[in-house]
Amino acid sequence: MKKLIGFFFKNGKYKIALPVLAVGIVLQALLIVDYLPEFLHYSENVKNPDQLFTYNYEYIADLYDKLGKEGRKFYFKMLGLDFLYTTISGVGYSLLLAALVKKEKWYIMLPLFLTLADVFENISQIILMDNFPAISALGVAISSTFSSIKMTGGAVSLLLILFFIGRNIIQWVKIKR
Repeated sequence: MKKLIGFFFKNGKYKIALPVLAVGIVLQALLIVDYLPEFLHYSENVKNPDQLFTYNYEYIADLYDKLGKEGRKFYFKMLGLDFLYTTISGVGYSLLLAALVKKEKWYIMLPLFLTLADVFENISQIILMDNFPAISALGVAISSTFSSIKMTGGAVSLLLILFFIGRNIIQWVKIKR
């Protein structure tokens, strides 16, 4: 863990973080603009579980039923792009946080931890889809838990980034005076 924190601290520079984040934003835009409308078409406008804080067995069973075989195949493809987006964005936000914090602190890894939660949620979704219609309430609960962890971690990460941006602006203003 210390080596990973050290890696992000050492490489946590704006000139590295911002291009990585730009790639993540492009991938996110692709997911939202290109993939999400097609997903919603297949799902009859039932939201993607990735967008929800929590969900239950009935929701997932209904979603997979509405998606049908072709829609589940498309969702699997969409999750592949989401893996890439999530990983690149998690690394980018950890680098940005390291650049903002300017210290080797454990919380610069928080965006990477939420990336892992998103990856585990995606893996859970793939396992559930592969087993549909024989899915378990426990499997859905596990996937939903990862979604909740991801959403909570994302909110905390965003607040940390905003806090350190604000702190750095205040310090910059004080120096300029």
